[in-house]
Amino acid sequence: MDPVEDTLRRLREAFSSGRTRPAEFRAAQLQGLGRFLQDNRQLLLDALAQDLHKSAFEADMSEFILCQNEVDLALRSLHTWMKDEPVTTNLLTKLDSAFIRKEPFGLVLIIAPWNYPLNLTLVPLVGAIAAGNCVVLKPSEISKGTEKVLAEVLPRYLDQGAPVWARSSWPPLPST
Repeated sequence: MDPVEDTLRRLREAFSSGRTRPAEFRAAQLQGLGRFLQDNRQLLLDALAQDLHKSAFEADMSEFILCQNEVDLALRSLHTWMKDEPVTTNLLTKLDSAFIRKEPFGLVLIIAPWNYPLNLTLVPLVGAIAAGNCVVLKPSEISKGTEKVLAEVLPRYLDQGAPVWARSSWPPLPST
């Protein structure tokens, strides 16, 4: 079986099992993502300097601080975001209860551009994890150093049951 198909099958099975739905699981994944940013700051700074010639100050301002703030916001707001929202009822449904329940989509693909490879990969990842989805990351092949760190190091900080899968050697996307 093709390794990509096998991974997609495992991700769909992980989602179908309901593992990604509890708030505790989502919070643990987000905390792992926060640890990844803290523990690998220098490695990521080196990769951004190699790929885009970004200074440490610029990388902090345009990449790290935004990602860490997004993780912190998601951890603070997770329970609020997951709560059912009551909606008004009309005359016919007055005795019923009506609410909006937020449900995850299942499997999410995040394709990152080359110019802000960390920020534009991890900020959508935070939202996808907070929503309870499984994620396939496609880092930019142009930012090779950052792509390598995301594909090889990031999975060590997240659940090993494959709710997030980063791939560094995808086949090229078709051009339009």
